[in-house]
Order: sequence, then C-alpha cells, then structure tokens
Amino acid sequence: MTDKATESHRTDRFDLRAIFETSQLLSASLDLEFVLSNLLRTAMGKLLVTKGAVLLFNPLHASYRVASVMGIPHLSKDEELHLGDQDQSQIMQDDAVPETLRKAGIRLVFPVVSGHRNIGMLGLGAKFTSEAFSRRELEFMASLVNMSAAAVHNSLMVEDLKAANRDLDAKVQQLNTLFDLSQEFNATVDRTSLVKLLAFALMGQLTVTKHLFLVRGISRDSVGKATLQVVSHKGVRTDVLTPSLIETLSAVTSLHLLDGADTPAGFEALAEAGIFLVLPVRHQGETGAIMCLGRKMTGKPYEPDEVEFLYALGNLAFVSLRNAYLVDEQIEKERLEEEIRLARTIQEGLQPAILPPFEGLEAASLALPSRQVAGDYYDAILLDEHRILFAIADVTGKGIPASLLMSNLQATLRILVSIDVSLEEGTAHMNRVITENTGFDKFITYFHGIYDRRDRSFTYVNAGHNPVMLVRHDGTLELLETGGLLLGVIPGATYEKGRVILGQGDILAFFTDGITEAMSPQGEEWGEERLEPLLIEARHASAQDILDRVRSAVADFTEHASVLSDDVTMLVVKAT
Repeated sequence: MTDKATESHRTDRFDLRAIFETSQLLSASLDLEFVLSNLLRTAMGKLLVTKGAVLLFNPLHASYRVASVMGIPHLSKDEELHLGDQDQSQIMQDDAVPETLRKAGIRLVFPVVSGHRNIGMLGLGAKFTSEAFSRRELEFMASLVNMSAAAVHNSLMVEDLKAANRDLDAKVQQLNTLFDLSQEFNATVDRTSLVKLLAFALMGQLTVTKHLFLVRGISRDSVGKATLQVVSHKGVRTDVLTPSLIETLSAVTSLHLLDGADTPAGFEALAEAGIFLVLPVRHQGETGAIMCLGRKMTGKPYEPDEVEFLYALGNLAFVSLRNAYLVDEQIEKERLEEEIRLARTIQEGLQPAILPPFEGLEAASLALPSRQVAGDYYDAILLDEHRILFAIADVTGKGIPASLLMSNLQATLRILVSIDVSLEEGTAHMNRVITENTGFDKFITYFHGIYDRRDRSFTYVNAGHNPVMLVRHDGTLELLETGGLLLGVIPGATYEKGRVILGQGDILAFFTDGITEAMSPQGEEWGEERLEPLLIEARHASAQDILDRVRSAVADFTEHASVLSDDVTMLVVKAT
C-alpha cells in the first residue's frame, strides 16, 4: 500500500471515529444545552471555523430560536429569527444561505432533521484559512449532523417533558392557590377584607401593583340600569373613569391589551394611567365585572396560564363581593323592616285600638294598610260626657312619608281638642299647619264631626274628603259635603260647618277611597255605586255587621288580593 493511500485510509478512519465518538457523547446526554454546544464545538473544530450557531425551529411561530451561538456578535441567544420556508433536504452554502444569516457571517447551513420533524439548522461561518469547504468536509459534517439529530431530538423531547412538568406544577400551584383563596373569600362577607384579599392576590401571585376592579349590578343609574362601580383600586386614580369610559368598559366582552399605538379607541385614559390589560369577568353568560391591570413589576408579559388564573380570580372575587353586597342589602332591609314594624306599632298606638263606648251610639272600625304603615287615619275622641268627636283622613301617597304626615295631623288634632275651638276654626288651623310644613304636592282629605247626644245633633266639617254617607232608618241616603278645600292647598282657606240630626237607627259611614277604589283583577273599581245600596240594604244590622258586610264584599270583588292597591279605612256609627 502506498504512503498516500495509507494517509487517506487513516483520515477516513479518523473521520469515522470522530463521528462515532461525537454521536456516542451526544446520545449519552439528555441535556439540550450540552448536546447543542458540543455539536457546535465539534463542527467548528473539524471545519476550522470561528463562527457558528444552532437554530431550533418553533412551529407555533414559524420561526427559529438561536439555541447556541459562538463568535457571532450579531446573534443573541434565544433571539427569534424569521427565515421563511426553508428546504430541509439540502445543505445551503453561500448565496443559498438565508440573508439574515449571511449578514451575521454564516456561510454554510446544515438542516437538522429527525424523521419527518424539522428540528432546526446548524450554521457555520467561513474557514479561518479562507479555504473553501471540501467535499470530504461537507460529507463529514452532513454525517455528523444526521447522526446527532436523534440526540438533539431526544434532548428536545426531554426539554418538552420538563416544560410540561413545570407547567403542570404551575397549574397545580395555581389550583392550590385558588383553592386557598376561595376558602379565604368564602370565609368573610366583609367588603373591606375581600378588597384587600384581591389586592394581595394580584400582588403576591403576579406582582401587579396597579389595578381597578369594577362590578356590575351593585348600583343602578337613574333609569334603573345596572352600572359598573369601582369596588377596588390600587395605584390608579378613580377620576380617570369618566362616564364615557365606564360606558366603554361596560361593552367589553373580550380581553384587551393597551400597548402604545395598539391601544383600542376609548381606552387611552386607562393606558395613560398605567393600565395594560383589560379583562372581562364573565359569570353565567354575562359580563359581571371588569378587571383592569397594570404591567407586572418583572416587566414580563402576561402568560396564557396567568390570564386563566386572572379569569378564575376575577370570577371568585366578583361572586364574593356581590354576595357581600347582597348580605349588606339584606341586613339593611331587615333593619328597615324592623324600623317599619316599630313605626307600625307606634302608628297603631296613635289610633284607637278600641272605640270608646258612648251612650246612644254603637261604632265599629276597620283599618288595613296597603303597606306596613299607612297614610289613612281615623279617630274617636271623647270631649265630655255629652259629646264625642269622630275624624277620618287620607294623606296623599302611601307608606312612610304618608304615615309621617298622618302622625303630624293626629298630633295637631289632639292639641286643638284640648283647647276647645270650633270645628271651623280647628280645621282652618290644621290647614295652616299642614300647608306650612309640607311641600306643594302633599295634602290631606279630612272629615271630622261632633255628635252631641243631648240634641242628637252631628256637626261636621268636610275638607275635601269622600262625603260621609248618612243612611236614614227609612233607607234614604244623604251625603255630608259641607266644609271646604282639602288641607295643605291654600294657607288661608276658610271652612263652614254642616249639621244634621240623627234619628234612631240612622247610620254614618265614614270611609277613605281605598274602599270605593278597590280594584278587581280586571282593573275595575268597586265604586260608590256598590257601597250605597249595600249600606241601605244592611241598615237594620249592627254597626259591626254592616262593616263586616262591606269588608266581605270588597274582598270578594278584589278576589282576596294579598296586596291592596290603597290603604283601606272605614268607620260605621249607628244611632240607637
């Protein structure tokens, strides 16, 4: 064998041994960094080059990541390069090398392929001897890359598994965190504690120092529409939330990034305030809250798993805060109901629980408020052994405002009774008091009269009230209308009195419009045309029986409605 042949044989054996040894070295390790750096060093050493890089393909972004680099200042590790579609079956050299790599000094590119998977590419610069690459060197490198591709592929699989495990660990940690947070959120209904818990969770888990949390449904605008209300904020002034911005936020149904020129229209004020992420919190198919977050203190972007965590945290906070508001509302409602029950008890004490007995008369009364407190009023006051005063009134409106005005009327009447003024003077004085102490839209229909058993006379004043019906023993009916304007209209109004004589068996029926305006389910009023014949027909019965018949007839007409349309008050007095 000649010396030249012997040398060639030694070179081949050396090259084959180098490929085998490198392949064994790389296959023995599953550390991606070790595999890539050793592959790159071997390639650069064998081909006498000073520049080299290994690029790994990212199929999600159709880009290449610089995984290992030596001697190329223009390429940074982990830099993303978009090189377009590349032929992974051919070695690329000189002008065939992508322009981005040529500018970085790469002159030779070997595709790294395992099976049908494009793993990436190995790029090398020119030889420092300025010689061209020989066919033997190219074949050596192609064989080395092909044999090393499996090791790179295995290392990538291990890295993927490690990443999956890290993601799984992070998910488990997030679930544990959410479980712990859910226990803490459910352990309290104190809004202040819930707001602090939300702020601590955002800071502790994501290092977010700026946030706004707005909840829909805990307040309403003037037309009753549910609006967004800020329940938690940190690092952001709430005065940036103008009505137009809140309207814009109300329409948000998907995540928005506020990033410089890419900030959506209408969100500029939030972006200037340092808000980077706007995230809607969906609950039962609707947007229940809006979470606005600043950038993380780390400067890193929000990862998809972090956004999922935020959705879960936002939903948890929304439900807890809404429940806290509902609890507060329930407590306030119960407090008001207790106060109204107390007011009802006080009001019942202002009206006679039992009508005072009076010789020559029998009387019965009925008072049913449409709400817990009423705006109707009746009274029976013994003036002396010969006289008794009966009064009935109806205040405009219902509920607490009407009941307060009724109490004022009752107090005024009691004072006037004690100083023994005439009915006309007393009515005029009551009108002045009501007019001076109430608004223009508040007034009272009022009727009072005094029965004197010595001459069986009944003297009365009607201030705009439903006329008291006088049913005579023989069945004739008279309406007691003499008086004047209702109370609270004109301060200086004057009144005149009327006078009738009650014979044995005559009936006086005092009532408010809750009787005659009782509504049937079809919207029809019971009316005086039904009350009058009933009173005439029942005139021979006792006062209590007459009252019971009226009450039964009204209940049948309204089909025993559980909620009355107005306060119902009636007083029946029968001369004996």
